[in-house]
Amino acid sequence: MNSNTKTTNTKSDTLVRYLFILTLCSSAFLLFLIQPMFTKLVLPLLGGAPAVWNTAMIFFQSILLAGYLYAHFLSSAFTLKKQIVIHLVLMAAAILFLPIAIPTGYEAPSESWPTIWLLGLFTIAIGLPFFIISANAPLLQDWFRSSQDKDAHDPYFLYAASNIGSIAALAAYPLFIEIQFGLKTQTFLWSYGFLFLLFLIFLCGILLRNKMPDNSSLAKNNEDNVAEHAPDLKAYLNWILLAFVPSALLLSTTNKITTDLLATPLLWVIPLGLYLLTFVIVFSQRPIIPHKFIAIIAPYCLIATAVFNMSTTHAGTIIPYVIGSLISFFVLALYCHGRLALARPPATHLTNFYIAMSFGGVLGGIFVGIIAPVIFSNIYEYVLLLMLVALLMPIKTQTIIAIINRRVGQKAYSYFADIIFSIILLGLILLIQQIQSDDLIFKLLKIIPLTLILLLLVEGTGRPLRLALSIGISLLVVPLISGSSGQLIFQERSFFGVYTVRKANNNDQTVHIATHGTTIHGIQNKGSLEPLSYYHHDTGLGQLLKADQRQNKAIKTVAAIGLGAGTAICYSRPEQNWVFFEIDPLVEVMARDPELFTYMNECGKETDVIIGDARLSLKKIQNQSYDLLIADAFSSDSIPAHLLTKEAFDIYKNKIKDNGIIILHISNRYFDLEPIIAVTSNASGLHSRIYSYTKNEKENEKHPNRFASTWVALAKAPHHLDRHIPLSKNPSDEKHNVWRELVYQKTDQPWTDDYSNVLSAFR
Repeated sequence: MNSNTKTTNTKSDTLVRYLFILTLCSSAFLLFLIQPMFTKLVLPLLGGAPAVWNTAMIFFQSILLAGYLYAHFLSSAFTLKKQIVIHLVLMAAAILFLPIAIPTGYEAPSESWPTIWLLGLFTIAIGLPFFIISANAPLLQDWFRSSQDKDAHDPYFLYAASNIGSIAALAAYPLFIEIQFGLKTQTFLWSYGFLFLLFLIFLCGILLRNKMPDNSSLAKNNEDNVAEHAPDLKAYLNWILLAFVPSALLLSTTNKITTDLLATPLLWVIPLGLYLLTFVIVFSQRPIIPHKFIAIIAPYCLIATAVFNMSTTHAGTIIPYVIGSLISFFVLALYCHGRLALARPPATHLTNFYIAMSFGGVLGGIFVGIIAPVIFSNIYEYVLLLMLVALLMPIKTQTIIAIINRRVGQKAYSYFADIIFSIILLGLILLIQQIQSDDLIFKLLKIIPLTLILLLLVEGTGRPLRLALSIGISLLVVPLISGSSGQLIFQERSFFGVYTVRKANNNDQTVHIATHGTTIHGIQNKGSLEPLSYYHHDTGLGQLLKADQRQNKAIKTVAAIGLGAGTAICYSRPEQNWVFFEIDPLVEVMARDPELFTYMNECGKETDVIIGDARLSLKKIQNQSYDLLIADAFSSDSIPAHLLTKEAFDIYKNKIKDNGIIILHISNRYFDLEPIIAVTSNASGLHSRIYSYTKNEKENEKHPNRFASTWVALAKAPHHLDRHIPLSKNPSDEKHNVWRELVYQKTDQPWTDDYSNVLSAFR
């Protein structure tokens, strides 16, 4: 072979290499762009619940597994030329499902089986396009083995390259695409990207045509490799387990974050981006973070996670909690995926490896998205997953602290000792929990088990079983003695989240407190029907209803979106007709249980509660039915964005009478919704004003259960608002505790079902 031929072959090999990298990056970009894009498209149908994303992830992981199985079948049953033809034909068939849209017949969700309904919707709408793209990663890596590239024998670096495309999509969507384009435009752009990918794969096939090795030689080599390196059952189980844990942790961490902040692509893609970044790192030819280093810090990361979860029990610590959770998740996923990469087989078993890895991911999704909500009343799966990660930690004979181990001696380094230490600690905690006292001695006694748990955690870094048991005790049992939020009397979980009710003493008054995530959704003093929390008489809602009662009592029909504990119903009068719209049946169960709250039983026992998404339910109601429409459908600090769009406001406007009023509760710790409401209500032809209630320290001590809150009132004409809640006439009045005009900038854009920019609302 002369030098010109060598040069030509080198250039050709380089072209093939970079074409495959470009194709895999483009494929991964489309694969992970469609996930937040289509999930956002269906969010309004299910009330914006965080569980929508977890269910979507189950679908994506399941179809990914199906794509990997297809790639394995194709690569093992057909010649390379036939593989290329079959794959291109299927990609061409997927064009028939473009552009992406909600299929006919899926406009309203199932009330009984929302998870199954949602999986069916995803399958019909994007099943084939997502399936065919998901097969590209293992299939093109297998094709690359025929390219005569210097790394053709070990094409796993292409998997790292493809994940760069995935991360790029996840970063581009919330930071650029979601901001610049509406959903309809996004679906068309994605369709054009799909056509471009089809062209790239066609080019890959053309370039490989002249590089196909002798089939008999390739088959012989494959047979030799299969016989020599065939993975056994233990290898498959190891791959599945090491893929299961990070996948389940991903969904569990995302569920917590989106429950307490916002169910939005921005907060979906951060954990998913970190998850994919771990693949980029561990499958790189030269990982930038050595696995040995991660193996050293991972146990201490677990300890930090346990300590942080024990100490963050209130809303004020949620931002540090989110940051800490993300860092912990990244390190633990990097550790598991690092072990997975080290255990990968030769390239001849590449598709088998990806199938096992994908199967583990699917199992993780099913466990968190389907099984856990059914069998657990809280997010206990997160604790179990941390315990499972602890069991995967390396065994070491030395730790930075060994107080207990040194005193016990060599016997401390046994499984029997791990279990005995945990039993002793558990018994001590349960004993202290039985003592009900506020004495100083009792408070000092609490320090003993907390100190022991910290010692066991640190000394357990070399003992996986001891570390796992200590984490379980610290997160499941320690709250029994360290918590100050009252006695738990109700805890249930549904598709939409975890609801708890606690009994506590406040200013010598027994109160019941309902929470969702870290946000209080209802408070009632025992034996009292006084509206509290965000609904007390000094809030915007209280001001409006008191004004109506003092005047002509024009409000006769009231619709309320969001039931909560049923607090608002105690503003009702005998001549009024109230109805609630609530998406979660479990909330009605909680509100109507007289052992928990008595607002509904004593003030509105006959009041109807319509179960289902408020927008879809309101569409069925006759126009101009209500004098007042109350919208308070927040779950934790998560914004139901589909209830704040122009389309939603148009529905509200149609359902109130000409002189009717809409009042929105927009209190939020992390998002400033005032400018969004202002420009969006203007776009719907509604006039607005806002009331932000705050209280001083004296009022806070006297009425601790009356919360600061922000309410916005809307009407078709200003004089309808003036009749009940006139604007403050004193220009020197501050922004709080008076009705005033909303403030916004000319650059603020109204939210629609097609466009919303969550970043613009961050405080």
